[in-house]
Amino acid sequence: MVTGRSKEPIRPGPGSGGGTVRGVRGRPWGPSGQGLRPRTSGSSRATARSSSATVSCRPAAPRKGSPPGCRITHQRPQPPHRGVRRPQGGFLVRVVLVNPAHTGIRPEDEEEHLGLGYLAAVARSEGHEVTVLDATPRRLPPAAAARRVLDLIPAGPGTEGREAGLIGVSVIFQELIPSAMALIAELRHLGFSGHITIGGHPPTFLYRELCRDFAGFDSVVVGEGEVTFTDLLRALDAGDDWRGLPGLVDAEAVRGRPGEGPDGDRAAAAAGPTPRPLVADLDELPFPARDTLPEFTSRPRGTASVLRSRGCYGDCSFCDVRAFYAALPGSAWRVRSAANVADEVEMLMRDHGIERIRFWDDNFIGPGRRGREAAEELAREFVRRRLKVPFSFECRVTDVDRDLFRLLKEAGLRKVFLGIESVVQRQLDLYNKKVTVEDNRRALTTLEELGLEVTVGMIMFDPDTTMDELGANLEFLKEVFGSWAEVRKRVAQPWNRLQVFAGTPIEKTLREQGRLKGDYVRYDYEFTDPTVRALYASGAVLRRLGLPIRDAMNRLRRRA
Repeated sequence: MVTGRSKEPIRPGPGSGGGTVRGVRGRPWGPSGQGLRPRTSGSSRATARSSSATVSCRPAAPRKGSPPGCRITHQRPQPPHRGVRRPQGGFLVRVVLVNPAHTGIRPEDEEEHLGLGYLAAVARSEGHEVTVLDATPRRLPPAAAARRVLDLIPAGPGTEGREAGLIGVSVIFQELIPSAMALIAELRHLGFSGHITIGGHPPTFLYRELCRDFAGFDSVVVGEGEVTFTDLLRALDAGDDWRGLPGLVDAEAVRGRPGEGPDGDRAAAAAGPTPRPLVADLDELPFPARDTLPEFTSRPRGTASVLRSRGCYGDCSFCDVRAFYAALPGSAWRVRSAANVADEVEMLMRDHGIERIRFWDDNFIGPGRRGREAAEELAREFVRRRLKVPFSFECRVTDVDRDLFRLLKEAGLRKVFLGIESVVQRQLDLYNKKVTVEDNRRALTTLEELGLEVTVGMIMFDPDTTMDELGANLEFLKEVFGSWAEVRKRVAQPWNRLQVFAGTPIEKTLREQGRLKGDYVRYDYEFTDPTVRALYASGAVLRRLGLPIRDAMNRLRRRA
């Protein structure tokens, strides 16, 4: 993401991806073997992050200007798998995709899980029966979620006497690992013997540790999930060996087998996945399935999330997005065509009554000229179609250009999230933001002059934060927003501290310095300044009482 998790985004997963049963405008994904059939604008969508007949990673003629990577290709199906239903009735594989409850997020900040939507979409396009369960809106604990999952996939005539084939569990944040593993353990305890796979950013970076420390799951999807997930479903349906599929980890092989000694240990150490190239052309993916959208639009907001691009050209030291995409073959930043995005927005407005769009891109404005032109094309497409739908996105401060954002405002832009992080140059350098304090000021001034609402992300605390640096950041916020009441409204989490995520440069730095504490579920560190340490420790009380941070700082300074 653009910031240090200062707004707790909902990431695509397992692995990443998104779509329902429709893809490029007039070129939807059809069931395997039906190829790309024309269809009128506006169809269904799901999230993912494909069958030996729909998605492959072999070379294919790229769309003009598209980067190399995984291409979506269509082949003639091989009997008896027709991608829809079996002659005897029933679907190929019954699938349940689960997002464990994220109890730490505020209800007003909850978002639809686009990653599971894309996975549901590509699986359904292959003829599999898919149910999506998001435990967050109902705050279902692991045991209750497990029972609900099994209620959704009973064995019976629809499964031709077989137990449901696959449960996919998304792990979007490291702190959700315990609840995800508890969910899996409960599924096994209740008797589920089918295949369980996990995916997301944390499993991609921590699959060895998770396989070592937990049992119950059979595989791990590493990186983007759409292609790997569909290949896994094909293998399970055909009774083929799924081990060795690109992008998939055999958990048992990584765990090793007791009693095998050094040979088993070496085999486990070598059991890494073959890299799966990133999806080169995002237009080839179907729109994400919107099964859970009503749970989030039942509130007055009427807002839906859309994933227009994947990746970020930034290289912030605290962010795992760059590491997630850079580790795999292909372009780290890819963007859908303006027509494809506008088709999805029209569908959401028409079929779901959506009134506002939240673009959930890691960084809406992509790199250089290509990123700017793609944003301009989308704005012009919205204006040409007269969509008149307010939208918001996040970007880097160096992306803010007066002419571009004036055009985007004409197209419907109303709100921008900026990862300011700090106005202390030492912190900006630590975070590898590659910006100056003046860049931050200039971006905020430009957006204010254009009449756009701005929310900012700040990382107020890092291991070496001083009281003077805290004071400088607070004075800046007060200067920009005018009052502490406005600061509370416009800063996503004023008390935010630098969080350490697996796979990031900051994790490596703190580990090498011997300062990294805790474990991979929640890495931690100590503040070097004891006054800062005391201030941060009092934060929960201060927030609850609504006391100004500045007053608390002055009290602590007087005591020091």
